[in-house]
Amino acid sequence: MSTDLSPNQDFFNEEEAAVEFIPNEAFFSSTSVLSLLAAFDPGFADLVADFASALPDATGQISVEDGLFDANLVLADGTALTGTFDAPTTLGGFADLAAVSDGTVTLNGGILEAAIATDGQTATLPAFDLSAAAGTLVLDAINAIDDTVPFANGAFTLDLATALGPISGTVDVAGGDLNLDLVTPFGQLVADIDFQDDAVFPFAAALPLVGDINGAVDLNSGNIVASLGAYGDLSVPLSAVTGSLNFADGLASLDASVPIGSGLSLPVATDLDLGPLASEYVAGFVQDLEGTGTLTDGVLDAAIESPLGLFETTFDVVAFTNQGADFFAGIDGVIDVSGGIATASLTTPLGDINDSFDLATVAPALEGSAAAPI
Repeated sequence: MSTDLSPNQDFFNEEEAAVEFIPNEAFFSSTSVLSLLAAFDPGFADLVADFASALPDATGQISVEDGLFDANLVLADGTALTGTFDAPTTLGGFADLAAVSDGTVTLNGGILEAAIATDGQTATLPAFDLSAAAGTLVLDAINAIDDTVPFANGAFTLDLATALGPISGTVDVAGGDLNLDLVTPFGQLVADIDFQDDAVFPFAAALPLVGDINGAVDLNSGNIVASLGAYGDLSVPLSAVTGSLNFADGLASLDASVPIGSGLSLPVATDLDLGPLASEYVAGFVQDLEGTGTLTDGVLDAAIESPLGLFETTFDVVAFTNQGADFFAGIDGVIDVSGGIATASLTTPLGDINDSFDLATVAPALEGSAAAPI
C-alpha cells in the first residue's frame, strides 16, 4: 500500500501552480499553516494533516537536494508515505504573487491591518500583532549569537546572517536605556527604551584588602554599583566599561574589569538575560507606533510615528521572498525518521544543522497560529 504526498501530479509544477492558484478571502484570512494550505488545495491540506499525525509512527528518510525534499517513509502498518516538495519553486511562486499585489497597511497600538488586491481580487488580512513579531525578531536575533562579542562604551555590535536575512547594527545598554539601531530584513529598527527598575543583575567579587563584596550591573541607572565597605560606595557608568559579552541562547555573560583607583580593579562577572528583556521592551515600544503604508507591486513604503519622531521605511516583499527561496535552494542532506524522532543532518547557507526533534510536536504546530492573528 502506498500513499503519494502530492494531491495531484501537477501540484508542485510551477507553471500549473501559477495558473491554478488565485488568492481569495480564505487565503488572506488563513490563521494556521493548514488553513493556508487549504486555500491552495483542501485535499492537499488534509494530506499534510494526516501525514503530520502519522509521523510519530513512521520510519525512513527525507532526503534534501537543492531545497527539493524527497520523502520515503513507512508507517507501522506498512503504509508507504512518499512524495516531494520543492521549497524554492513554491517560494518563487509566492514572490511572483507578491509582485502583482497592491494595497494599504495601517499600524495602531502594535496591531497591523491591511487590505491587499491581487489579480483583481481584494481581501482584508486578519489583524496581525506586529509588537509580538518585533519582540520575537529581537529575541531570535540575540539568541542566534553564540560567540564572544566585544563590549565597549556600554554597547555591543551585531553582524549576523540569519535565515531571514542579515541583521546588523548596535545594541547600547548604557545610559539607563536600551538603544537599538539595527538593520533587519524587515527594514530599520530604531528604538530608545528606558529600562525598568527590575533591570538589575547582581554579582559578587573578592578584592585584595577589601574582601568579599557584592555589587550589581544596574541597567536602569546605567551604572555598575558596589559597596566597598570602609572604602565607600562605587558607581561606574557602563559607558566607561570595556570588556566582553559571551552569548549563548540569549544569555549574555559579562566579563569586565573596572578600575577603582590605587592600582585596584573590580572584576565584574554576571549573567544578563538580555534576550527576553530586549524582546519585552521592543514589543512595548512597537505598541506605541502609529502609521500607514502603501504596498505597490510587492514593495511596502511606510511612514511611522514613534516616540522618537517620524521615520520612514521600505520593505521589498518580493526580494525577501526570493531570498527565502535562495536560502532553501542551498539546503542539502538527510532527515532520518525513527521512533518518533527526526534526526537532521543538513548543510545550509548558514552552516550545518545536526539536531533532533520530537515528531509529536509537528501536528499541533501546523494547527496553531501561523501569523499571530487576534
